[in-house]
Amino acid sequence: MPRPTRVLVVDDNLPLRLMVSQALEEHGYVTVAADSAEEALEAASFQPPDLCVIDFFMPGMSGAELIRELRGSVDERLRRVKVIGLTGYEGGDRELLLAGADLVLRKPWNEAALLAGVSQLMELRAAASAG
Repeated sequence: MPRPTRVLVVDDNLPLRLMVSQALEEHGYVTVAADSAEEALEAASFQPPDLCVIDFFMPGMSGAELIRELRGSVDERLRRVKVIGLTGYEGGDRELLLAGADLVLRKPWNEAALLAGVSQLMELRAAASAG
C-alpha cells in the first residue's frame, strides 16, 4: 500500500492555512502546517514533503524566497519537491514562477483548482520517478 502524499502548507494566515489543510486532508492527503518560511524550511528538512503549498506574502522570508531556498538546497529531495504558490498580489504569480513554483493559484483560490493542481503535480512526480 503506497504511503499518502505529504503536503507542507505554508501561510502566516491561520484561517487560510487551516482551509487549505482541511481541503487536502478531506481528500486523503497528509498535511503539515507552517506559519512562516523559516518554520517550513525546518519542517521540510526534518521530513521532506512530496508537495508544498506556499503563500507569496509572509513576514520575514517571502514565499518566493522560500521556493528559491528549496530549489537551491543541497538535499535533492527538497530540490525536487513540487510547489504550488498562492498569491493575491499583482505580480506575485510571476515572482513565484520565476522562483521555481510548478503552479500558481490566485487568491481567492477554490478547492477544485487546488485539488486538481495537487493531483496533476503528483502525477508528474510519479512519472518522473518511474522514468
